Amino acid sequence: TQSCTDSIFDSIIPITHESTEDCDVVMYTMALGYNVEDMVLETQFSDGEDQEEWQENTVCTLAFLPSESSLVKDLIGRVPANSLKERGLTATSDYRMKVELLNGYLSHHGWLLILVDGATKPMSAETMFLPKLTPARLFHSDVRKVMYVDENFGHTPYPDDAQFLTSETSRGVLKERTVKGPDAKGHETKYKLPKEPQRRAVLLVSPMRHIPNVEGHKMPLKQMTRKLLNEVFFEEDEEEPREVKVQREYYENARALINSMDLRSLDTSSWHRLEVKDFIRSRWIIHHLKLEEGHQLRCEWYREHVRWNTHLDQLSFAYIMAKRELARKIITHQPFQTKTEKLTILERVIKEKTDASEWQPIISAKGALPIHHSEISPEAIPLNLQDLPSNDVRSVNPDSIYDNIDSTYYVRIMSDKRMVESRVKWMKFRNARRKHIKRMRQAARGSGE
Repeated sequence: TQSCTDSIFDSIIPITHESTEDCDVVMYTMALGYNVEDMVLETQFSDGEDQEEWQENTVCTLAFLPSESSLVKDLIGRVPANSLKERGLTATSDYRMKVELLNGYLSHHGWLLILVDGATKPMSAETMFLPKLTPARLFHSDVRKVMYVDENFGHTPYPDDAQFLTSETSRGVLKERTVKGPDAKGHETKYKLPKEPQRRAVLLVSPMRHIPNVEGHKMPLKQMTRKLLNEVFFEEDEEEPREVKVQREYYENARALINSMDLRSLDTSSWHRLEVKDFIRSRWIIHHLKLEEGHQLRCEWYREHVRWNTHLDQLSFAYIMAKRELARKIITHQPFQTKTEKLTILERVIKEKTDASEWQPIISAKGALPIHHSEISPEAIPLNLQDLPSNDVRSVNPDSIYDNIDSTYYVRIMSDKRMVESRVKWMKFRNARRKHIKRMRQAARGSGE
């Protein structure tokens, strides 16, 4: 929609902008590139009114469908006469006129429908992946964050899910705190974790399951590509598509060439490798639309992906993250470290007691330098000092105030375990807040009588 060529989405931008005005968050899906006869993915309809009642971030639910599809024709055919009249239509009105005047006013399975012309035939990756990977211009400027949901996602997404997951993209300053962890002999001891700066995720996704436990320069890309193909419904005995093979072999050759020690100088700062390791599930994606760092990442992911004309955006993502991580290490002069097969004691403490390893740093032209989890150094507390009040283990919540000056930026690849734990805390906080608002309203009504 911001390129030199026309897009099938250009004509619907005024409709999507009108439909998403006053929405803080948009949860959206799409079924395009074929004649849609039914829509399996359902949700709970939301136009933001329910959240606004509780003074929360508003969520709107949208779905993009082909205007010429069998499903849309059936839905338009069942619009009551009085509803047609409200839009200046009758039962005998021309179908194209009905599409034009009903676009953005029909709903199905909880989704407000956005009807896209010319979308029943297979589309190029450049067109198909535009709403998924670079959605910013599709929505009103009021929209801060969006949640893309694949039409084949195996669970029913709800507006609550969008509220929760978008809340996990920001975290205030985390103060110094004490945690318990194992020592070198496996005995429990106390560690002091340092203060961490506020974090903002420009993108939030979930990791691919069952990733081999190897370093990124040894990651079996052929095996990983086959797993990704299986996720998009390729059979085990199906041959790897030619365009996918070309993409995968390019990444293998690029990694081998960059990592070749024959081309390295004697300066160890140039010994960092290209580590292709950040494999994700992209059935849902959270985009932060108001951060320039997010815009740059989305554009880079989109450009890298569409050049191959495949459906494996996860493979393209792993490659751009590998390039960005290599650049970060060089720019920040990270010392070259030879990794061991097992995690060190301090690495285990960070991984088990914090979520730092889920935040992948993004170098920004403004703000503070992001913190990589390898740069966080837990300090073992001497045994004779562990009983001091200052070394008590207690829950420490991040600051609730953010500012743009001291923000550090990341891609967050959030584990399933952390997601479940955080969801419980989020629900508890939200329910308590709603009860408080309800009590305040009841008290206000009582005092006014």
